[in-house]
Amino acid sequence: MFRPWWIWCPLLCTVMATIGQNNSQLLQLLSSIKKEDNFEYLLLMKNHNGSFMMDQELGQNFVRSLMDTLQTPVMQFDERTSYFLYDKQSSRVLTVVCFQGTELINHEGLLKALVANLRLMTTTRVVFVVQPGEVNETFLYKLFSHCWKVNLLNVLAVFEDYVMTHIFHSYNPFPRFQLEQRNYNSQSIIFPNRFKDLQGHRVRMVIGGSAPRIIGYYDKQGRAVYKGTVGHFMDAFRQKYNCKLVEPYPANATAFAPSTDVMAAVRNGSVDISMAITFPYRLNLRGFSYPIEQMHWCLMLPLERDIPPAEYYINVFELAAFLLTLVTLVITSVTLATALQQHGYQVQPMDFLMHENCLRGALGQSFYEVLRAPIVVRAIYVQICVLGILLTAWYNSYFSAYVTSSPKEPPYRSYDDVLASNIKVVAWKEEYNELIGRLTSLKKYEPMFYIEPSFTKYLSMRDSFNTDFGYMMTTTKWVVIHAQQNVFTRPLFRMRDDFCFFNNVPFGFPVHENSIYMQPIHDLILDVTATGLISHWSKSGFMELVEAGELHLTDLSPPREFRAMQLQDLQYIWYGFAFMAALSSSVWLLELFWHWLNRKKRQKLTNQ
Repeated sequence: MFRPWWIWCPLLCTVMATIGQNNSQLLQLLSSIKKEDNFEYLLLMKNHNGSFMMDQELGQNFVRSLMDTLQTPVMQFDERTSYFLYDKQSSRVLTVVCFQGTELINHEGLLKALVANLRLMTTTRVVFVVQPGEVNETFLYKLFSHCWKVNLLNVLAVFEDYVMTHIFHSYNPFPRFQLEQRNYNSQSIIFPNRFKDLQGHRVRMVIGGSAPRIIGYYDKQGRAVYKGTVGHFMDAFRQKYNCKLVEPYPANATAFAPSTDVMAAVRNGSVDISMAITFPYRLNLRGFSYPIEQMHWCLMLPLERDIPPAEYYINVFELAAFLLTLVTLVITSVTLATALQQHGYQVQPMDFLMHENCLRGALGQSFYEVLRAPIVVRAIYVQICVLGILLTAWYNSYFSAYVTSSPKEPPYRSYDDVLASNIKVVAWKEEYNELIGRLTSLKKYEPMFYIEPSFTKYLSMRDSFNTDFGYMMTTTKWVVIHAQQNVFTRPLFRMRDDFCFFNNVPFGFPVHENSIYMQPIHDLILDVTATGLISHWSKSGFMELVEAGELHLTDLSPPREFRAMQLQDLQYIWYGFAFMAALSSSVWLLELFWHWLNRKKRQKLTNQ
């Protein structure tokens, strides 16, 4: 039936005014959200076959109004678009999702694309605009339940009647899931901080790692007690956010799985957070919290051993000192022989090389003096006596020092020195594979390592202080080892900075990349680091291990006992004696042979 155009005009004007008013109310809500916490761009999403109700009547006025009113760029996506915004864009984003109708099944693709686009940013703010559609509690429950399942925490929904009622809808999962309905006003907080108080919400966790990062034991009442850096962090997290940490898979408080083994529980959603710190694979920090520890990965090697007592005698005189003494004796012999020859005394040719008086005087023995020796010769004799006294005092002082405080073997200067020694470096198989995977240049040092596949046995060997081995050591564990060695009479191990495979390796908590707990953990790590609590917890590790019964205040260094001289201590003395005896015997035999030859010659001459 045909109706005149003047009948449609009032109706059309009324619809356009209502739409414009609705548009204005929504823009006012978005402006308040921006004032509450600024965002740098707006993500606008709708189904590809749908359109904004404003667009149908006013063209592109809604999108243009968004940009003009909010002074913010707008990105428009539909359910066919999946883009990793976090990789290229800022995480300060507000998302507006437009639904046409309250049939959630019609928007499954749009919700899936929303989660994909907000990867690593699922805790950012999302506004669902449902037009047309009336308030439907069943729809809201399904929508917000799905949001909670995919970690969309900060969401709200407005319906077509928002322009009249100023009511928007949201949900609060803490301590139990419940829907919320609030009235908008310019002073109200639209997106409250849900983590300000979790109201005793049960947070699922899994514990892993090793001492001193996590120290567990049972108190007298049989309750599990967790200390160490991770244990104290757990307690700080529970207190700050007023939550209850529960273990869906309770572990033995005295035996934990390796920290790398608990990552799967976080990835598949079996737990909310992991209370075990480890390093990210190939330093990819996605799926990890902000680093709570900067670790150096080094070698802990036993201190250099004492040289055998038999070597005291040959180490007293180093080669340079021996040659200097020998040259001094030769010069003194030449001077003495020349002086004696000039004053008419008989001198043998060998005396110019090594005079008997010089050798005896240097050894501290008595020697004869020529009759009525000139003043020059007497001065040389005095010099020989002084030289003997100096050499004897020098030797005795060095030898006494070596006996009371034994010199050490030369220190390791490179990985080649460690490889050439009999020391094997104990390494856990997983750590060793990671090491060789990153530093292929170390493959030539493969014989240097003793690979232990069992994590428990590796920890037992590392904590045994067996000086027959070296160990892969982190700076966190070294703090405890260093404190424990202060109890010893003398330290057994040393960790050197020049034997570090890696420096400043970031260690963080494995967390699902879209976890709502990522930011709370990040904030708490910054707080405890800035206040010095991390350093304090690390230094307290040794006494906490003692309290847990894992370490004891006992001296594990071998005691220094009186040791009487043994026959093998004179090994090189006997070698020298044997050599000189053989040499003197050889000279004696040569003299006999020479005398026998001369006698034979004389007999022949006599017979002729």
